[in-house]
Amino acid sequence: PSPPSARDAALTVDGDIVADTTWDAASILVTADVTVREGAVLTVAPGVTVRFAGYFGLLVRDGALQAHGTPASPVVWTAADPGAFAADQDTAGCWNGITFLNVPAASPPSFLRGCVLEYAKAVPGLDLDDETGRFGGRGFDGAGGALRVVGHSRLEVSGCVLRHNCADRGGALAVHYGAAPLVVNTLMHDNTAWSRAGAVFAGLGFPRFVHDTVIDNRVVNPEIFDRTAGGIDHYHSRPRYVGCVVWGNETNHHDLYQILEPRAYHVLYSDVQDYGEGLGGLDLDPQFRPAIHGPGDLSAASPCRDAGDLAAASSWLPATDLAGRDRVGGAQVDMGCYEFVAATAVDEPANGRAPLLAAMPNPANPATTLSWRLDRPGPVRLTVHDLGGRLVRVLLDGELDAGPHAARWDGCDDGGRRAAAGSYLARMTGTSWTKSVKILLVP
Repeated sequence: PSPPSARDAALTVDGDIVADTTWDAASILVTADVTVREGAVLTVAPGVTVRFAGYFGLLVRDGALQAHGTPASPVVWTAADPGAFAADQDTAGCWNGITFLNVPAASPPSFLRGCVLEYAKAVPGLDLDDETGRFGGRGFDGAGGALRVVGHSRLEVSGCVLRHNCADRGGALAVHYGAAPLVVNTLMHDNTAWSRAGAVFAGLGFPRFVHDTVIDNRVVNPEIFDRTAGGIDHYHSRPRYVGCVVWGNETNHHDLYQILEPRAYHVLYSDVQDYGEGLGGLDLDPQFRPAIHGPGDLSAASPCRDAGDLAAASSWLPATDLAGRDRVGGAQVDMGCYEFVAATAVDEPANGRAPLLAAMPNPANPATTLSWRLDRPGPVRLTVHDLGGRLVRVLLDGELDAGPHAARWDGCDDGGRRAAAGSYLARMTGTSWTKSVKILLVP
């Protein structure tokens, strides 16, 4: 890779890649779908930002994609106009993700290391897969907002962040038809699915999740009887979990599953909300601290500290965590994608650790009161959204003193109109943290 000073400022790309190619510019602008064919290897250098000028995607059919990001110089895959992005099925402000489709076993291995994948969608009816004949499977329509792996495509996803992506199933990732990607040291947060699996949809696949953190994803399924999981949904699949944290993912189903039908013998040394089974399993609040290195960073009081098992994960676990810190910082490896390190005065966010947010009464008829306590003064924004992510009401946006606070939502939108009965999300954001609580508004 070229040093940053020697790079071209920008490069525009589109079409087929049929010979080994390197993307090594500060910014890559993708102006049409890109397909890797004929055994070619597409290499992406550290520190490159790949922007998609519209609802275009990258498809690997025969060859490999090798992205060489690092914690200090990530490869960022994003939309050219993320300000137009909304968590709905409109294609404005988004791109069409990365698809590995029945890549031949003889192809070089693909990997995404040190990448950020954001503002991608899988809109039903608009996938990159087509009706051409092939050996292998077809991609699930509308599955895997940022990343899809179909068939025996060899893929390692290591030290990545998948955030702000949407799909009908699997807001961040879909795995199908015998695919067995390794996903390690990866954070999946703030992804949205419209019907199933807020973060990952696994159908007829065998993904391996190793020291991943899956938090604050959501499914906006319209009916409480639509059975799914806010985090990871299985369909005739056998995912394996080692050292993972799966917590705080939301669904409108009356049972708030984090993982749908996990098998205890495939869940090792993991903290899964409302589950807790499997060897070394926990069902304890991971007690994240404010996002010093990113959402999912562990606090000193976290039960996930020293709760993993290095021997169980050592075959796959890199030497460093998502932030580039030594992977074992204490007596044993920590669960999740981050190792705990003591916060310093420089690290500690200006408005303290994330508060607990409560709503009473809940269900609300006709109103509810949100309450919390700040450990230090700072800016706070409190909003109410429907489960499609659309803003309903701004309750608070300003500076607050330390101490207890409360705000009342009367069940109306910003125009004073009564909101329809159903589930809503109250979201409170500080300088470096976000907390949310689901509210059920009844007639």
